[in-house]
Amino acid sequence: MALLSLKDIKVAFGGPELIDRVSLQIERGERVCLVGRNGAGKSTLMKIISGEITPDTGEVMRGQGLRIASLDQEVSQDLSGTVFEIVAAGVGDMVGLLQEYHSVSHRLSDGDAGAIADLERIQHQIESSGGWQIQQRVETVLSRLSLDPDAQVDDLSGGYKRRVLLAKALVNEPDLLLLDEPTNHLDITSIGWLEELLLDYSGSILFITHDRKFLRSLSTRIIELDRGKLTDWPCDYATYLLRRQAELDAEAMHNALFDKKLSREEAWIRQGIKARRTRNE
Repeated sequence: MALLSLKDIKVAFGGPELIDRVSLQIERGERVCLVGRNGAGKSTLMKIISGEITPDTGEVMRGQGLRIASLDQEVSQDLSGTVFEIVAAGVGDMVGLLQEYHSVSHRLSDGDAGAIADLERIQHQIESSGGWQIQQRVETVLSRLSLDPDAQVDDLSGGYKRRVLLAKALVNEPDLLLLDEPTNHLDITSIGWLEELLLDYSGSILFITHDRKFLRSLSTRIIELDRGKLTDWPCDYATYLLRRQAELDAEAMHNALFDKKLSREEAWIRQGIKARRTRNE
């Protein structure tokens, strides 16, 4: 059964249809790249899938208990707190314990004697909940993305805020990960690490990127949004390019034959008009 299905989705925002009767299924373990021209509606389609936007018509069917995490292009203006607090929020119910552990650890390093008992209590709770693995995951992602866990998000540049949101999405380890331009503002080392992480990812991924190397390495399927319509290409990017070019060549040949036929018909019409004029003279 598909993780998520769209059926006959339409979105217009009060104007021409940006998304026109789009249907889509995403299966478990797929790494799907959504391609299309700027302004084609790719980010809108991602937000429909995440639930941020409700389509004008059509159905969005999500598997029972489906967990989705997303990275948008835009950074929310309401983002505040430390980097650790924001990223740890991505792990769900464990967030409170991890944030408390992080805070008490700082109290202990500052010489707070009362912190020892608090730390032991929190450590026991984390251990009984299997939280150490999650704690390690948060710390690893922060390190790999060169993020200071104690930095205030308000003080970060827009690029680093996106890194924080990327980290939050990654530590969640959802069933479906939605990434809109995930390599933006990342250095080469961080992109390489992200690529390796996603290649080993057990969930499904739907992503948008202008990074062709990242696209070639990661995608197992291409979906193309063009003039409101979605075309499915169940192949990697290199194969997609070959098939797409073959389709464009066939379309160009069809158009050329049509133009040639149209020219002959126009010539025949002109000759008929000329013949009638001659006969009437």
